[in-house]
Amino acid sequence: MSQLDVTKNKLEILDTWKDVVDDKTPTNWALFGYEGPTNVLKVISQGEGGIEEMKEDLNSSKIMYAFCRVLDPKTSLYKCVLINWQGEGAPIIRKGTCANHIRDVSNVLKGAHVTINARNDDEVDTDIILSKVAKSSASVYSFKERLDQSQPLEKIGTTYKRIQPNLEINSTERDKFWAAEEKKEKLRQDEERTKKEQEKKKIEDERLFREDADRIRRDSIIKEELPKVLSESAVHKPEPEEAKIEIAKPGLVVTEEPENSNEQNNDLGTYGIRAEALYDYQAADDTEISFDPGDIICHIDKIDQGWWQGLSPDGTFGLFPANYVQLLP
Repeated sequence: MSQLDVTKNKLEILDTWKDVVDDKTPTNWALFGYEGPTNVLKVISQGEGGIEEMKEDLNSSKIMYAFCRVLDPKTSLYKCVLINWQGEGAPIIRKGTCANHIRDVSNVLKGAHVTINARNDDEVDTDIILSKVAKSSASVYSFKERLDQSQPLEKIGTTYKRIQPNLEINSTERDKFWAAEEKKEKLRQDEERTKKEQEKKKIEDERLFREDADRIRRDSIIKEELPKVLSESAVHKPEPEEAKIEIAKPGLVVTEEPENSNEQNNDLGTYGIRAEALYDYQAADDTEISFDPGDIICHIDKIDQGWWQGLSPDGTFGLFPANYVQLLP
């Protein structure tokens, strides 16, 4: 069964309920419902016209809750009534989902002397409701009536004092209660905000940790592969005269004449994989190489998807970004 959410609109709900239970305010009813298809409780409306005015806002296709203040005809005291409205046209599934919500609602909208279940307007009749309110206090007075009939009225010789709820309400205590509730709500919001900030910081720390791990892995690959590649480069390094010619700018090495195709294939075998620099790149540290647009980089080893290593025209060997060059056939 889905749980009722009274947290999101708690302050508004409690403020509205407070207006109804306080007999010094003109508001004597409030209607509560759900936010769309969710289980979030919210305030629908409120007014000063009593039960008859409240009935106008009841929706026969929805589940709603009404909290009203009425005058008990027997005691002339104000009593509160909680109405559990399950409209006849409300979906069966929705009724099942909200079946246990009345218990949570009564824990929030406290102080109801009578709880009434209603499905249509006829069951929300003012006379019927007042009759149920009167019956709820009948036992208190039936004992007094029987006592009057059985024996003469005598003065009570004890410290007994009749409880009058409307006089017992201490406005100072009530204000303290609401101040405490507001403080609790503010504390909850602060805790929720702190929790979100901590989660955000955790995500950022994890991102930085992954970046550091990637950098360490890349440095480790460089340290492991660089000696081997340098050794292989020294074994296959051509004579100084030939190296001087081949390391020159592309215009001095590349020829477009068809009859020299065999010579190009021979160069590819000598210098391994080659690539032409598309952009200018300056080494960030001594593990990388620098080059200018048009430079030819040879002995290329594709050690990583984004980073290769090779021999630059100035004779240095190191890493460079793969997307700064294009491979030569």
